[in-house]
Amino acid sequence: MNAGSVYLLGGYREAGATAPLGPQAPTILRPPLLPNPEPVDYYTTLPFALPVGRDLHFYRGQFCGLRIADAPVVPGCHGENPSCIMACLLDNYPEWVQEEFLTLYASYGYTHLQRSLGHALGYGHSIDQYIALSKKARKLGLFCDHWFIANEFPGFQYNADASYWGPILDPYIDRLLDAGVIDCACPSWQMDQVMGGAPGNATISIIAHVAKKLPPSIPLYTHWMNEALAWWKKVGTAANGGDIGEVWTDPQYWPNGIEVHDRFSWWYAMQPYLTGGHHQGNTRMLLKEYQDRLCDTLDFFGDEHGRDTGKGDMGQSQRDGVRPFALTVFECSAQDQFDDTPDNPYGISEDEGDQRGYLLLCTTSKWGHLRGYGNGARMPDGEAV
Repeated sequence: MNAGSVYLLGGYREAGATAPLGPQAPTILRPPLLPNPEPVDYYTTLPFALPVGRDLHFYRGQFCGLRIADAPVVPGCHGENPSCIMACLLDNYPEWVQEEFLTLYASYGYTHLQRSLGHALGYGHSIDQYIALSKKARKLGLFCDHWFIANEFPGFQYNADASYWGPILDPYIDRLLDAGVIDCACPSWQMDQVMGGAPGNATISIIAHVAKKLPPSIPLYTHWMNEALAWWKKVGTAANGGDIGEVWTDPQYWPNGIEVHDRFSWWYAMQPYLTGGHHQGNTRMLLKEYQDRLCDTLDFFGDEHGRDTGKGDMGQSQRDGVRPFALTVFECSAQDQFDDTPDNPYGISEDEGDQRGYLLLCTTSKWGHLRGYGNGARMPDGEAV
């Protein structure tokens, strides 16, 4: 498949989010970051110019780490660290916490708010309540990034493909589209955990279903535990010792099928469906190794000119025009921020988490750069990133 042979996705709608989007909030200057952790054997300067103002295709978010003093204990939060708010649990909090969180969130320069449909429904909130909070966020100038499948989703089943999830998700997605509150989306939390026993076509079927359900103007990412950001199924061994994978067939985009046997062929198959991937890494990994691991995917995603890096061809996203697949440093400190209690020697404060987010955003590749962050960041002088 190449750019000239692709018919861009039409979805069931012609437009994405249409609910009122307020102006971007003025950002505040926060305290400067601490000195960089030793040894400083990693990149410390951003290798690209930040987009001016909010940019749908440059993710600025903090899904787990922003603190709200005196926040109550709610279902799903850490009972010994209730001030640390997970965005996916925002629906569980009283209105005063929601409003303080959203106002502070916007003032930090964050532009993308993770919303989690599965968590909201699983904790007993209605789709109307979920939409209302999403509209409130958009009025404050925040893009709403909806994540659909989660373990908390009512009727959740492991290893279920699109034949199961499609009829469940479609009515909710229709409501969200009708309300005009989807700016970007993610089919599932940690797809390799949700689909642990069903890699390959079963997993791809969910991605393809959601991609076709949404208009192409809505960026679509996937989220993984494994750093390869891919989940293929081995059905045999090739003569060279590599995997033989399942053949994915899609009458619209892959009528002749594509064998998916490694992460390169996986992403090549994702060209008509995905905008990119949200990277999750070990919260205690040293920064040099973490940046190197990010480059191990970033290098292969290539640059705006579609040049072959010589390291393997993953193609480019063709979901909405042609552009390199986007990689975000999404989850890099969340677990240790969530577990930031006095008796946890590995706890990470919000300041430390922002520093880690910024330094990982400094990851430098000659082929491209990261397209945002999801676990907080700020400049060394305290300015918003």
